[in-house]
Amino acid sequence: MARFDGGHTRNPPAELGICAALLAIGLLGGPAGAYDEMTVEKPASIVGVVKFSGTVPPPQRYRVTMGANPEYCRAIADADGNIVAPQVRVSALQELADVVVFLQEVEKGKPVPRDGPRVTVEQCRFGPRVVTGTIGQLLGVSMKDTIVHQIRGWEMVGKSRIPSFFSSGLNPGAEQAFPLHIKRSSILQLSCDQHRFMEGWVLITANPYATVTNEQGRFELTDIPPGTHTIGAWHPVLGYQEGTVTLTAGHQTTMTLTLTPPAAK
Repeated sequence: MARFDGGHTRNPPAELGICAALLAIGLLGGPAGAYDEMTVEKPASIVGVVKFSGTVPPPQRYRVTMGANPEYCRAIADADGNIVAPQVRVSALQELADVVVFLQEVEKGKPVPRDGPRVTVEQCRFGPRVVTGTIGQLLGVSMKDTIVHQIRGWEMVGKSRIPSFFSSGLNPGAEQAFPLHIKRSSILQLSCDQHRFMEGWVLITANPYATVTNEQGRFELTDIPPGTHTIGAWHPVLGYQEGTVTLTAGHQTTMTLTLTPPAAK
């Protein structure tokens, strides 16, 4: 396992380059209710960037067929009528978006936010494509499109999936909330019955120390209890990697995490 040594504010970045592993509920700590809220004395924090190394997987292409509202969804299609869906978003500086960075096995810490993650359906897409939420929060799904979308949530167990929730169709401007819970997996996939190119992801964690990288690969975790923690990084295509980081009370640690395609490992 890679190790990250904590230190003072603006430490030189450490590199994460470790084996991929299947992300399942066992990696996220105890069951629902095991996390206790408290005031963190002299909290630590982490700021960093996730980088990509290797060859970027090609995007997926989908033909907009008659059953998929071509008169509406072709607004996001290319000149040939195909929906081009990037699976891995990498900047010109090799910064990786859509990565959930989180701490495992933190049983006490800052309060869990009352508001859970929110996903908007707009122009036949889920946005953001990747979100994270804590066990017990509500996932809000709001609708901006004027066509029918039947939205499903699936727990992903390897290559299999277990039904989690179903929305038969929201009117424009409407929103529906679904509780985040775990039966067998912490990975939740969002899909649409009418549009197979629509895909979203939710990583459910046991504590609130989780965030998603932006288009520049940046992330920040705050109000962390000092000590040694397991830090994980998950991407829906690139998989999961983890390491350890030691945090000093009252100080900020800077990190660089690097993910590579599974075939390159």
